[in-house]
Amino acid sequence: MAKPLIEVEQIDKVFNLAGGGQYIALKGIDLQIKKGEFVSLIGHSGCGKSTLLNMVAGLDLPSEGIVTIEGQRITKPGPDRMVVFQNYSLLPWRTVRENIALAVDSVMKGLPLGERKAIIESHIDLVGLRHAVDKYPAQLSGGMKQRVAIARALALRPKLLLLDEPFGALDALTRG
Repeated sequence: MAKPLIEVEQIDKVFNLAGGGQYIALKGIDLQIKKGEFVSLIGHSGCGKSTLLNMVAGLDLPSEGIVTIEGQRITKPGPDRMVVFQNYSLLPWRTVRENIALAVDSVMKGLPLGERKAIIESHIDLVGLRHAVDKYPAQLSGGMKQRVAIARALALRPKLLLLDEPFGALDALTRG
């Protein structure tokens, strides 16, 4: 049987509080995600969904337990795991094209420039932002900013795409 793409084994996450106490965010979490599988974490606000996602992304480490991707322990972020957050995380001094290009050019340095440009342009079209390609984030609606973030994440061709309420700012038609 093939190893899971992502494996979460006996994860605990404890946060130290300012007053000296502790907040137990996650306790004894186990999860396996296979290649090609879609998994949704559903729960009330504050139940640990984003905390778990941050550990799979490598943005935070568990207090106990391990998280692996293809059998390798996750200890830091990497381009094989892209996150699309509810907030857009765009660079305000870069256009739609430039925000996507920065990521593609950084991660795919080994590809010829023409191939990188083709990837960038196809992902601009994928999210329907051809008309806004030279606009800056301040000139975009919230939904358009989120589509830039989604295009940027998909353009890197990650093994795992982590979405933390990425469609909250989108209208129903665009979300669909």
